[in-house]
Amino acid sequence: MPRPPTKAQAITSALAARIVEGELEPGAWLPSERDLARAFGADRSTVRRALRMLAEQGLVEARHGAGVQVRTAAPVRRAASDITRQVGAWRGFHVSAQKDGRRPFTRTTVAEIEAGERLARHLDVPPGTRVLERARVQGVEGEPPVQTATTWVILDIVDEIPRLREIDTGPGGIYSRLEEAGHRIAFEETVTCRLPRADEQETLRIGPEQPVLTLWRRGTDENGRVVEVTHRVVVGDRHELVYRYGLGA
Repeated sequence: MPRPPTKAQAITSALAARIVEGELEPGAWLPSERDLARAFGADRSTVRRALRMLAEQGLVEARHGAGVQVRTAAPVRRAASDITRQVGAWRGFHVSAQKDGRRPFTRTTVAEIEAGERLARHLDVPPGTRVLERARVQGVEGEPPVQTATTWVILDIVDEIPRLREIDTGPGGIYSRLEEAGHRIAFEETVTCRLPRADEQETLRIGPEQPVLTLWRRGTDENGRVVEVTHRVVVGDRHELVYRYGLGA
């Protein structure tokens, strides 16, 4: 049976919910430690621990001599369609971040791995099949990372487009290289929510009680073959997903 959250974690979660849901807007000041202690029936040392956890999650900033303020940096607003078109040299996350006048970053590692059972199901290949893995950490300069994004590509495609093995795959990334090779890619994406694993907490600089969105996206070619799969883990309050439907969307 999982252990119940500590009092400090419970206070952190309650305040985080008010921030994420917009009740406490960017720039708003939190109540004083004394008022929070009274409201939550806790001592001030517990409240201080909760506020430290909120700061570690990037939700608030402590202003010496003034109090604790909800951070003013807005989440990256990401349109789902950003991955389907190249804007300048970029697609996807970089396009969304640059729309807000911010400077995005991506740290990438590339390796060839064997697909485990879950990944193999997504790729529609036998377990143990070797695939190319492109793992990225993404965010905007001066702020904690927004997401991890890991893409796996089948080796038939990699052999056809060797540049996919390079850190820099060129303007527009792998999807522009696929288009240049004559592939028309259709996408399917599923979204769920959970608490972060320990390695995700370290990479994304978040606490154990801060929810993350997990997204699995599959890209299929004109023949219906799965050519790549991408798994994103996104810090919920640092990223806003936008979906458009209907005529004129």
